[in-house]
Amino acid sequence: MAIAAASRLRDLWSARELLRNLVAKELKVRYKQSALGFAWSLITPLLMTAIFTVVFATFLRIQVEDFATFFLAGYLVWQFFSNSVNSSVGAIVGNGPLIRKVWFPREVLPLALVLSQAVHFLLALIATSALFWFQRGNFLPYLPGLVVALVLLVLFTAGMSMIFASANVGFRDLQELTQVIFLAWFYATPVIYPLSFVEANAPWALAVIRLNPMTWFVEWFQASLYGAGAGLAVTTPPGWPHPRTVLVCAVVAVVTFAVGYGLFHRWAVNFAKEV
Repeated sequence: MAIAAASRLRDLWSARELLRNLVAKELKVRYKQSALGFAWSLITPLLMTAIFTVVFATFLRIQVEDFATFFLAGYLVWQFFSNSVNSSVGAIVGNGPLIRKVWFPREVLPLALVLSQAVHFLLALIATSALFWFQRGNFLPYLPGLVVALVLLVLFTAGMSMIFASANVGFRDLQELTQVIFLAWFYATPVIYPLSFVEANAPWALAVIRLNPMTWFVEWFQASLYGAGAGLAVTTPPGWPHPRTVLVCAVVAVVTFAVGYGLFHRWAVNFAKEV
């Protein structure tokens, strides 16, 4: 089993040029003929932040200090994850003619989509860093932790993307269901509300939200960009995440990637027949 896994990784490494070209193509195609181009990587999350701030901080009055940066720290993470998996669902089915004609490591198709979304995520983080600094303070000492968090998030997202992409080959309705699944998943992730809000108003739901792996990744980025204690009387400035958060993210990322990669290769042998 270990030998087979090593062989698959060698195949993937040999296809790195193809992967790089696919990522470049995704980045070019997304903003082709767009006047603002890559600026949309910043504009979209800022527009969403403005809308959610008005609705949840002004109208619904969720008590969070500097709601805009609290929301943005979590939303950027969620946007990367959601966009990656949603675009990857049809990665195999949408490339049926190519898969039937040419052999190449099939995993490069969802991985290229994940990596292209990671570029947009990085651009958005860089572009909004001044806002985090201005409202929440200096987060630069915690950049090493954010780099580790990003690597683990990409691993987790790649694993989920391969699961969804391969499952959609045999169950085509998944592409439609994904929209509903991710809408529910978004509201089950503490992006627009702090966990203290759940603990105070619906303590029975806290355990369910803690079972959501995205909760832990959002917590890590919120801790390092926004700080801890959102929704409490005292909110700390940016800092290191709790060791438990790091451990859970590491385990979830590695296990999800391994499971996703294994399932993808098990089902990949039939892709050419089914697409």
